[in-house]
Amino acid sequence: MNQKLITLVVAIFLVCTLAVTPTSAKVVFADVATTDATYEEIQYLISLGAIKGYQEKGKTYYKPNMSVTRAQAAKMAVIAAGKSPLKVSKSSYSDVKVGTEQSTYIERAKQLGLFSAKSGKFSPNAPLSREEMSHVLAVAFNLNVNDYKDLAIVFPDVTTSNTYASYIKAIYYNGITKGNDGRFMPKSSVTRAQFASFIARAKSEEYRLALPDQLDAVDVTQVIGLVSVTTDGLNVRTGPNTSSTVIGRVNTGGKLSVYAVEGNWLKVSYQGYYGYISKSYAKFLEQDGNAIGPSIKAVTANATLNLYYKPTSSSKKITQISAGAALSVYKEIGGYYLTTVDGVPGYIVKASTTVVGGSVVEPPKVDDEKPVATTNTIGKVTVASLNMRQSASGSSKTIKTLSKGSVIAVHSINGFWAKVTAGKDTGYVHKSYIKLMNEKGSAVKDRIIILDPGHGGKDPGAVNSGHTEKAIVLKVSNLVKQKLEADGAKVQMTRSGDTYPSLQERVKFTQDKFGEIYVSIHVNAATSTSAQGTETYYSISSGDQFEEDKKLATYINTEIVNNAKMKNRGVKEAQYYVTRNMIIPSVLVELGFISNAEDRKKLVDDKYVEIYAQSIYNGIVDYYKK
Repeated sequence: MNQKLITLVVAIFLVCTLAVTPTSAKVVFADVATTDATYEEIQYLISLGAIKGYQEKGKTYYKPNMSVTRAQAAKMAVIAAGKSPLKVSKSSYSDVKVGTEQSTYIERAKQLGLFSAKSGKFSPNAPLSREEMSHVLAVAFNLNVNDYKDLAIVFPDVTTSNTYASYIKAIYYNGITKGNDGRFMPKSSVTRAQFASFIARAKSEEYRLALPDQLDAVDVTQVIGLVSVTTDGLNVRTGPNTSSTVIGRVNTGGKLSVYAVEGNWLKVSYQGYYGYISKSYAKFLEQDGNAIGPSIKAVTANATLNLYYKPTSSSKKITQISAGAALSVYKEIGGYYLTTVDGVPGYIVKASTTVVGGSVVEPPKVDDEKPVATTNTIGKVTVASLNMRQSASGSSKTIKTLSKGSVIAVHSINGFWAKVTAGKDTGYVHKSYIKLMNEKGSAVKDRIIILDPGHGGKDPGAVNSGHTEKAIVLKVSNLVKQKLEADGAKVQMTRSGDTYPSLQERVKFTQDKFGEIYVSIHVNAATSTSAQGTETYYSISSGDQFEEDKKLATYINTEIVNNAKMKNRGVKEAQYYVTRNMIIPSVLVELGFISNAEDRKKLVDDKYVEIYAQSIYNGIVDYYKK
């Protein structure tokens, strides 16, 4: 082979090698391991030319945990969407310099409608929030948000009034996001690693998450029953199997309307949509919410009978009963009998049955009497049909059933069980379902109160101007603790220093300490610096028990607003993990917005820290006094 031929072969080889390198060779980042969850998505975006790293001291870094800025997001989204940068002679924004690379991508993003901007500024270096991210992706990748407008918002921290709600639903139902621990966290920033994943999922089906089931809105006219949940943290799923998506959890005592029985699963309504729970962890109640008493007689059907949801023939027909069927009767109302078919209660026409025997058994007594015994502590029943038992055990014999609002004398408390007297009977009740109140002295003496300073450790919470949420709320919580303990309360804190208990650990801590009320203290933040004020949240997850949560939230919120002169954003319902997984009165307080200059000035001022603490203390005392 002559020299010219050798030279030509080598040249061809080098050209081919260079040609394949950009698309086949993977960029190595010093801070992204091949085992990292987002490794493949990052490499995919590199192949599109959408991202590149930082050169520092001879190494290339991706900085996956750094918040992605609005300018960076604009470039990544424009390139990944297959669009080119746009040069303009005059910048559309006062804070974006025309002629720069940054300007070209931001101008194209504006033309595509990917971002919203206020006051003529783009804020290129501001972190991209998760709700803004939903808008960027939905628009850049042509997701038709109207296709999802009638579907459920599965995230408890996203309300229908949220400007970005339709975009959040669009990326959820397209398998682009599944949230974090059941929440979307709309105001939180997006990291570079997370945004790489979101972009890759939006761009390519290969990276999509399993698509969630679409929930159907409930037709309330089709209800066939009511159940009470018998265990804590019962999963509500999208379908009648354990592989279906969990859309929520309900605790002991939570009441759910039933629409169908499908094998071992009950089709129920949850936040306005159909869901499924295991039949094994629920017991049917009467349609008015009371427990079903013992059988009082047995009858047979004289003909084919309809089983009605209510004691009227105009009510929903649950099923039909064959002639000759034997049925237990639990109650008689007018011309109807309460019975059950396959465990589902309903009503049949009395005149169409024949009594075949059975002795009348008195149902459990419902006691609204004032207690005979007098003690310093009384308990007010906060749920319907609370069982008073012979001994301190959930499997112990029921002595009587106490109605909501009943007042009982409390003799002693051991763990979760209180020894009480109701009328002339003495027995035991689970203390989580009574409001313990002292008739003399301090209203909070001996009450076990759990204070939860939000975030901590690796999680600073909201940050602004060098101030962190975790430090502010710990300072306030410590002062609240001091004030309550000075009045004789038994206060437990989920963290006393700069540590990070997980949400699950905070719930478990509360249970392990036999907590009686739970107050989680936080600081708010928003993309808009004009957002300000105090708001307090509670969850609806434990039947009528949520009324106690709402009372506690209202007392605390009112005290803060009045004493610290805060804008009142109100008391609101939201399914935060730490409040919805408690069976005791539980609230989450947002003191104010660290992102707002006026609120922030108060949040970091020792004078106002004292006022916040005193207000929370006052609210707790008010709750126990009334």
